[in-house]
Amino acid sequence: MKKIFVFSVSFLALLAVATLTLKASGNHNYDFSSDGRLVRVVNPSTAVTRAPELGSKYTLIAGNISSYPQALYFSIFGNTIAQGGANYPFQTWVANPFTPAADATVVAVQVAVGRLGSGTSGFEVGLYNNASGVPGTLIKSVHIPGSKVSTYGECCALDTASFSGGVPVTGGTQYWVAVTTTSEDTDIYGWNFNTTNMTALPSASWCSGSTTYCGTSSGTWVPYSYTQLGFRVVGN
Repeated sequence: MKKIFVFSVSFLALLAVATLTLKASGNHNYDFSSDGRLVRVVNPSTAVTRAPELGSKYTLIAGNISSYPQALYFSIFGNTIAQGGANYPFQTWVANPFTPAADATVVAVQVAVGRLGSGTSGFEVGLYNNASGVPGTLIKSVHIPGSKVSTYGECCALDTASFSGGVPVTGGTQYWVAVTTTSEDTDIYGWNFNTTNMTALPSASWCSGSTTYCGTSSGTWVPYSYTQLGFRVVGN
């Protein structure tokens, strides 16, 4: 059954505030969807940043980063990542699952996240256990400073969360990669969709705010199916 969402004038007004906040800083390059969960680039950048290679030291455990050098991921469209508060009307996060084919040790998780605006507070990249089809307990999380994040709409840098000492994962067991925020992560980011497999696959979203923004699911992970976001889980 198709879901129909009705948004109040106050919601749209607050969403406009987020857009105006960016434009007030001189940034006119982003448009949000009516529900605030998606963000697209109006004028894509011509700059291309080379993504980090795995090299012989690391192995790919899971992920969907393309091998095409100028389309490692969909750099002009993705999900909004925001803490909420003064810069955004609600808190919004997203997570993608993966299942390693064999036992491995995760040494890093790379995500295709870009920075909207000039803020540098950053965000969190977390590895989670599975809990009935959504992220469960947090295994490990790493803060990514915004100063190290490329501008949303530029291809094709990856943000690397290095897990010191490594995190063992079990083959055939589902885990989750999530991009989240803390109270200190006050800026707005966009997590780009992947270009390897754009069919609808399992994902999970988090919304924290009033019923105007989150309905009756505030403060919980909610499963859904859509094109997954660009990420790579690396081991050794």
